[in-house]
Amino acid sequence: MSNTPEKPLILVIDDEEALRDGCRQVLEKCGYAVLTAEQGDEGIKLARERMPAMAFVDLKMPHMSGMEIIEILARDLPDIVLVMITGFASIVSAVEAIQKGAYDYLPKPFNPDQLRALTKRGLDHRNLKIETKKLKEEKEQMTKNFITFVSHEMRSPLVVIRQYIEALKEIAGDRFDKDVREIIERCRKRIQNLEEMVEHWLDISRIENGTLAQQKASLSLASIISRSVEEMTPLCKKKGISLETSISKKLPQITGDAESLVRVFTNVIGNATKYTPNGGKITVKAQNDEYYITVSIADTGRGIPSDKLLLIFEPFFRCGGKNDKQSSSGLGLTFCKKIMESHNGSIAVSSKEGEGTTFVLTFPASINTSKNNSGQVC
Repeated sequence: MSNTPEKPLILVIDDEEALRDGCRQVLEKCGYAVLTAEQGDEGIKLARERMPAMAFVDLKMPHMSGMEIIEILARDLPDIVLVMITGFASIVSAVEAIQKGAYDYLPKPFNPDQLRALTKRGLDHRNLKIETKKLKEEKEQMTKNFITFVSHEMRSPLVVIRQYIEALKEIAGDRFDKDVREIIERCRKRIQNLEEMVEHWLDISRIENGTLAQQKASLSLASIISRSVEEMTPLCKKKGISLETSISKKLPQITGDAESLVRVFTNVIGNATKYTPNGGKITVKAQNDEYYITVSIADTGRGIPSDKLLLIFEPFFRCGGKNDKQSSSGLGLTFCKKIMESHNGSIAVSSKEGEGTTFVLTFPASINTSKNNSGQVC
């Protein structure tokens, strides 16, 4: 069996015999295989049967224009590189050809060097495009394999370990001294943190892979905020933190997944509680204009150093130093960013050390009118 690589196949569609023959001679000398067609329908049939890597198509053809041919070939053969040949070169025709799927255009008259250079550049472009597509497919498959592995080989054992620890804690009761009970509790919390990290990472991977289950519907963002605040109120009371809300009564509806958005808000508020001292305050405000709803979550905590702000949404990034006692997976804000992007929204942060941090979440509004309540909690 021969190991000689197959020659790239080039198709030339032009009603001028001299041009077709000239292109064939030049390209065959470069080591390419060449097909030619005099008519558009003949060229389309050849392309569908032989799958050329590249096609040169004359703009002015009888019965069928070059623009029509380019549009059909671009639709039917996504990997083909299309070049429009024209004696009426203009910016308008070039832009139109590219919009219909052409890679470039070649104005008449052209010389052999121009033809060779454009052919090489077009084939290099095709090879790069195919390789990029292949790498993307491999990445998607690796992500699917990763999700399967983490779901079955990591999450399940963690659940079992946590259940054993919780059972041990319940059975032991007061049989163990205080130090042993504290060790058991620390183990339980560590396992719980690992479970949360695994869940966050799985969800982030699913979002990137397009497989995260989200039930999007028209919903009241005010209700989502109120529900989130209600969930976080006990923790704020426990830590002596005031949690206040100011929600516009005219907030419009949005299109979104309620459960995902609740996780976003509770995550951001939860972060604020970690770094806000006893007696501090967290304020949630929501307002809107004609096109967007803006929700700000501001705390009076210790703030974030300016050199760390750009990294705040990166996976596994933690604001605290080595001696920071706050537990975190480092994935919560990454998850929030991905969810906001999946809702065509955004999340941004501003902060000043010693004064606090503000997260701003922006949503596109889907309906212009909606009723809601404002109030204060804690």
